Amino acid sequence: MKTILLARPDHSTFLYEGLKKNTEIDIKYHTFSAFKKDSLLNYWKPSVKSVDAETEISYTFTFFHKFLYFLSKRIPFNYYKTESQFSTYLLQTILQKYTDEVDIVHYWPIYYHQSIRNFKQNNTKVKFLADVYAAHPDYVREILEIAFDEFEFSIKKSHFIKRKDTDLASLEGVENMLVPSEYVAGTYRKYYPHTKIFTANFGLLGYPQKTIKQIKRNNLEPLRVVFVGKVSIEKGCPYLLEAMKRLPYTEFQLDIIGEIETNQINIFRPYFNLPNINFWGKLPNIEILTILPEYHIFVLPSLSDAYSLAVSEALAHKLPVIITENVGNKNDVRNFQIGEVCQVKSIEALIQSILTLQNEEYRQYLKTNIDNFIANNQENSYPSKVLKIYNQLLTN
Repeated sequence: MKTILLARPDHSTFLYEGLKKNTEIDIKYHTFSAFKKDSLLNYWKPSVKSVDAETEISYTFTFFHKFLYFLSKRIPFNYYKTESQFSTYLLQTILQKYTDEVDIVHYWPIYYHQSIRNFKQNNTKVKFLADVYAAHPDYVREILEIAFDEFEFSIKKSHFIKRKDTDLASLEGVENMLVPSEYVAGTYRKYYPHTKIFTANFGLLGYPQKTIKQIKRNNLEPLRVVFVGKVSIEKGCPYLLEAMKRLPYTEFQLDIIGEIETNQINIFRPYFNLPNINFWGKLPNIEILTILPEYHIFVLPSLSDAYSLAVSEALAHKLPVIITENVGNKNDVRNFQIGEVCQVKSIEALIQSILTLQNEEYRQYLKTNIDNFIANNQENSYPSKVLKIYNQLLTN
C-alpha cells in the first residue's frame, strides 16, 4: 500500500512514526514548519518540531509560515486567508514528483487542497483522504456567537470566523474525510451528506513514555487545578475563571498556562490579582509535561474542541479531567469514566464538577480507570485505527 502523507507537524508526526513500522504500508511524509532530527537547524531551534530524516520538508513554505505568524503579532491582517494563499502557491506542485503508482493520499486540506486537485486530474484511481481537525465553521459560529455577544465582543474577531471561508473552500469536492471524534463527525454530516466520514480518535498519541508517579492530596492542601491552552472565549476560560472566583480561595487553586488572546485581554484583567488564580503565560511543551504531575485535575471548558491533545497529555500523566460536551474527548471520558463532562458555557456545572473531584477517594478511582484507558490505547493506537481506514478505502 503506497501512501503519501501531506500534513502539518502535529498529530501527523506520531501517525507517520507508527505507520512506517508496519510492513503492510510504504509511506512518504511531507510537512513544513519542522526541522529534521539531529540536524544543525534542530540544534539551533530545539523548540521547533523535529521529524525523521527521511521526511520531506518544504523549507520555503516554512519560512513564509513563520514570517506570517511573526507579522500577525504586529500588524492586523487576515492571517488565515494569507496563509492559505501562500500554501496554495508554494505547495500546489508537491505531488508532481510522485510518479510511481500511489494508492492513498492522506492530506491536510487547508494547506494541500490545490495540490490534490492538480494531482486528481491524472490519477483517477488514487484514493484521497482529507484530514479535518476542527468542527464545521457554521456549527461553531452558532455556539460562539452567543458567547461573544455575552461579553460584548465581535464574533468577527474569532479565529474560527476568520478562517471560515478558507476552510470551506479547501473542502470542496471532498469524497472521504477523516475526523478525530464523533463530535466533529456530527457537525459535518449535516453539511456534507454525500461525503464518507471516518472517525479515528487520537487517544494518547504514544503517551505515557514513562511511568508517572501519582500524587495524593492531603486534607489541608488546596485542590490544584490546571488549564493549558490559548486563554480565550473560545476555550471557555471566562466561565472557568468565574467558577474559581466563586470557590473558596483557600481550598482551590487554578494555574492558567497559555498566552492570552491579544484582542480579548480586557476580559481577563479582572482575574489577574485573585489570590487563587495564577497566569503563567505560554510555556514550552516539554516544561508543561514536566509539571503536569504536580496538579490534581485538568480542566478544558472549550466551546468547541475537535479532540484536545492537551487533554490527552493530562490523562497520560494520570490527571482526571473536566471537559465540556463540545470537546471531542468526551466519548473517551465517559466510556472509561476518567473525568467529568459538563454542560458548555455553564459556570454552575464547572463548579459542581470541580467540587466532585475534590474528593480524594473518587479521584483515585478515576486514576485507576485512567490506567485502563492507557492500556487500551497501547492495544489500539491511533496509527492502527488509521491503517484500518486505509484498508476500508481500498476495499471500497
